[in-house]
This record gives sequence, structure tokens and C-alpha cells, in this order.
Amino acid sequence: MIDEPVAFSADALNRIDAIRAHPQYDHTKWSDASLEPVRVDVRDHYRRVQRFVCPYCLNLLSVRSAAGSTVEHIAPKATYVGYMFEPLNLCVCCPDCNEYKRNREVHVDPPVKGYVPVNYPSDPKKFRIVHPHFDEYSKHIRRAGILYIPLSEKGSYTFYVCHLGRYISEFGVTDAMFNDLNAVMQRHRFHEG
Repeated sequence: MIDEPVAFSADALNRIDAIRAHPQYDHTKWSDASLEPVRVDVRDHYRRVQRFVCPYCLNLLSVRSAAGSTVEHIAPKATYVGYMFEPLNLCVCCPDCNEYKRNREVHVDPPVKGYVPVNYPSDPKKFRIVHPHFDEYSKHIRRAGILYIPLSEKGSYTFYVCHLGRYISEFGVTDAMFNDLNAVMQRHRFHEG
């Protein structure tokens, strides 16, 4: 979905280096006021290359509001502070997916506690979640309106961690939607057992 990771400017790299040099450097430093221009650059870049679409639910992102286009750390920064500024670990997502996903583990084989590999994994098989930089969404999840259908283990995990069934959970299934699904199932001759 994302074929152009953010490239940090010289100013951004200086700000990042200054934060990393802080004696109490941890994931909470992402919110430091000195990084505001970096967050703006990251948000603006990914909004553009993602065409204002959340990579997890495919809903539209905010064009202007920062709250409506959350900078997302795919591997959570609280666990993977070394990846906090890794371009392949960044994207923007909708506030709902960000809130549901939070600090969920995304690696197939999570690193031993306290040890995180220096290099960010580039193999899509290393991730449980549909990775916006490495995976093709339609191979893992199909969407029809508010209905999401997982097509793979990654799709199922993404469905779970981002709670892609949230609209159905909140509003239920209408008789019309249920009848449409039944008609599709009969048309394709799905059988139980």
C-alpha cells in the first residue's frame, strides 16, 4: 500500500538525534514539543502517499486535522523504541484503528524481552499484521461497506487488533444485510460441515 517511505530532512534528523541523546530517551519522547515539525512532516507525507486512506480499515483520513490522521507506529514504539523513527515502521491511520491497535504485538516471533534487533525486519512474513509497507491489503482482507472479511491469518489478526468488526458490533446486522449475505452464500453454494 505504501511504496514511498518518508525521507527525513536534515532538520528532522538533527531533531531526532537530539531526542535520542536525551538521558531519559524512551517512547514518550515522541510527544516532545521539539519533534512537532517531524510529526507534521511524517503525517503530511503519509497522508499524501496513502491517498488519505487508513491502511487498516480503508476509511478516509482527515485532510487537515492531526487528530483525524494519527501517526501510527506499526510495531509499537513502547515496545520497539529503536524503531520509533524508522520510516518503514511509520504510517498514518484513523483514530479508531490507532486506539484499538494500541500496543498490540505485530511480530510473528516477538523478540526476547529487552532485546530488539537493530535492523527493522523487511520480510513481510515477520509480521502478523497486514503491514502497510509490505503487504497487499486485498490479499488479506476484503471489504464491502462496513463488512470486512479476513482472507488470511494476517487478515484475521488485523481484523482482530483493529476491531474491524466495530460497526457490526456497534450497530448490529440489519435484516437486509443478513438476507444479502444468505443470498450470496446460497448463490455460491457454501455448505456447512
